[in-house]
Amino acid sequence: MSTPLAHLASGPRGERIQAVFLCACGSLDVVARGMCHRCLTRQHYDREHFGGYREAVLRRDHWTCQGCFYRPAQQDRDWIVVHHRAPGVSKPALMISLCAACHAIVERLETLRIWLPPQLLILWREQHPDRAFQLPLPIESLEPSAGETARVAARVTTRLNPQVVELDR
Repeated sequence: MSTPLAHLASGPRGERIQAVFLCACGSLDVVARGMCHRCLTRQHYDREHFGGYREAVLRRDHWTCQGCFYRPAQQDRDWIVVHHRAPGVSKPALMISLCAACHAIVERLETLRIWLPPQLLILWREQHPDRAFQLPLPIESLEPSAGETARVAARVTTRLNPQVVELDR
């Protein structure tokens, strides 16, 4: 392996070994500050738009979408983005990890006519406080049995994200 940034160094027993500078992501194309172009750009974007907290928020949320609980594989982590709950405020408590699909729903959906999980509904209402939305109507005629009610309630409570609560305005 021969790269422009590789050089020979002395090993622990005096043998010559080749040392290579790698970016933290594993790239050999180190541009500046020990990082590749992609990581350097990402760090600049993090500082400029997220106050340097983007990586901390992603680690806090375990690289998992807090809207639909999608957790991508290591190589697909670019699908998880950080959403500002209060636009322009870069505090970790006011930022949350969302997948690209949930982030598009929260940011771009103008009128809410579809069912959303409760946490996405809260995030959508924060971004669109004056927009109309249709609440789901309960259907009384389909009364489940007691055992079915417990199973449905357990499933709903496990899918609700306790981190997403309404902000005081």
